[in-house]
Amino acid sequence: MEQQEQRTSVRLVVVDPDLEAQCDRVEEHLLAPLAETVGGAGGDHALFADGLVTFRRVRETLAEAVARGPKVRTPNGRWEHEGLRLVELPTGDTDLLYALLRELSGLLVAPPDLPDPSGVVATVRTTVLTPEKTAVGLVGALARVLSLVDLTPDADTATLFAAIEAGGGEDVRLSYGQDEAWQRLAHRLTMLLTESAPLHRFLY
Repeated sequence: MEQQEQRTSVRLVVVDPDLEAQCDRVEEHLLAPLAETVGGAGGDHALFADGLVTFRRVRETLAEAVARGPKVRTPNGRWEHEGLRLVELPTGDTDLLYALLRELSGLLVAPPDLPDPSGVVATVRTTVLTPEKTAVGLVGALARVLSLVDLTPDADTATLFAAIEAGGGEDVRLSYGQDEAWQRLAHRLTMLLTESAPLHRFLY
């Protein structure tokens, strides 16, 4: 049972510059200001400070996974699928970030006249989540990051997960069938990140 619980925290993640850029945006423009302005209020508002700490811990884990390897190469062995890694993330960390995402999403849609005895809603709206377009974009960026580090499993993620796991820590050279799974995953990730044409991910 303990081994199974540990396995559920191992995720297939593509830690590339696009994900890193989203993470930079979330940390610098959303979570850090939130932690500074309302994170010290205590009680339920500790979620904002805890969210920043947790997010930074997740980023460190992703960076360590990239440095550790193994590298995943194309069938011809000449090119690497950048940042394709198995990453072990505690479910408690992702659960906390999902809770933060729900809290922020709720603030975005809360009526302006909603009672706010602690002043947290007003503080967040006036110091962090303004103007409205930026607010939606920042919270959306957090949602994108979470979707990328906690991908819903499908046949392609299962294929790539098994290929990397079977390598036993050594660099992996994908078969042509496994590489086709990567191409489909690359398209899926690009839609999550940018909703734009994924051509740059197909060019070796």
